Amino acid sequence: MYRNMVNELAEWREEKNRKLLLIKGAKGVGKTWCVMDFAKAFYERTLHIEFDKEPILRSLFLLPNRVEFIDRQLSDWFGIDLDAEDPSEVLLVFDEVQVEEDLFAGVLQYARQRTRFSIILIASWQKRLPAENLVVDEIQIKTMYPMTFEEFLIADKAQELCRIIEQEKVKGLAQDVRPILLNYLKSFYITGGMPEVVQDFIRHRDMNRVDVIQHRILQELRDNILQYAPKQLVKKILQVWDSIPMQLTKDNKKFMYGAIDTKARAREYVGAVAWLVNAGYVRKIQKVTKGLSPLSEYQDQKSFVLYHLDHGLLRKAAGITAGEAELNRKIFDEMNGILSEQYVLAELTLNQNVDKLYFWTSEATARVDFIFEDDGEVIPVDVQATIRTKAQNLKVFHQKYNNRMSIRISLEGLGFYKGRLNVPLYGLWNF
Repeated sequence: MYRNMVNELAEWREEKNRKLLLIKGAKGVGKTWCVMDFAKAFYERTLHIEFDKEPILRSLFLLPNRVEFIDRQLSDWFGIDLDAEDPSEVLLVFDEVQVEEDLFAGVLQYARQRTRFSIILIASWQKRLPAENLVVDEIQIKTMYPMTFEEFLIADKAQELCRIIEQEKVKGLAQDVRPILLNYLKSFYITGGMPEVVQDFIRHRDMNRVDVIQHRILQELRDNILQYAPKQLVKKILQVWDSIPMQLTKDNKKFMYGAIDTKARAREYVGAVAWLVNAGYVRKIQKVTKGLSPLSEYQDQKSFVLYHLDHGLLRKAAGITAGEAELNRKIFDEMNGILSEQYVLAELTLNQNVDKLYFWTSEATARVDFIFEDDGEVIPVDVQATIRTKAQNLKVFHQKYNNRMSIRISLEGLGFYKGRLNVPLYGLWNF
């Protein structure tokens, strides 16, 4: 399946002063598949070291072994002679380097002395790894997330729809294309962006299979918590994780510790929340108290929203079956609009024109789902799959901060009127 990251990996290969590459991201978002797909196209020989599956190989990098000794062990393991290989045609892939605390540092020590090879490290982790701060100038970091709607269309051989979306700014959108796009978008809302789910749906077109695979992925993520999270935090991590669907469907989407347990205190769950964020299981969006630049100075550290890893997994975790969602004409407004909000967050996260995201609320009831900065301008983003004419969120924000432009994301077509840009949900990746 096509992933945009493959193009970035191809560019990395051609760089003159190529650095070690570290690819981060939550478990299951397609890091390994993407790297191996790239390797197949660009290298004659790939050594894929899977540390979560091979404790013997893991021990090589946890002990103070000489580089030459490790070379011999890898050569024996893979049945090759590393010294006899053309270095330009060899890719070393060190997978799951986060599984033990000192493993990343051990692999780095080896990799720094083997720069003649192309080397990619993969971590099912999103925040800083131990020792990472010591080599910031030596490594290039990329983060992977679940698939975007563009990638979904390309994977489903609907590239022509991508071209139509790209041309909407110039040509507009033909009326007969709109329902086709919305049908694809509805399917993507149900499948989500986890590559395994998307691949199976494209192959079989069976929503029952979608549910089964999503259930298994959720269980695997849960098992990963049980295996790798600090033992003293496991119970609280699972409590936070299980509460996400309920937290998001509240009118006030702010994360509430009291929703987990009426006796819960923030200090008891801070570590659990941090672990989920660091592992990429959830996405944390901080509140700002003012819509002024720089937004970072107005963060409310105690007020935040925890979004899920993926909108398809969120639907499944909330107990809405794929079959029910497929028959629901209002799927884009489902769960108090949170599926659309989660989808928008995912698309904006990967949009290179969008800086760090926050949210804002007024003293009354107005709520702006996302806010970001663009060249010093603060831009509020309101998600309304179905436009509500009485919704005043952007108006309240403008009256308070006199911002020059705002964005509304909905099912309506692309348009701009009186400082408000309407971006269609299906074209969010292209704006």
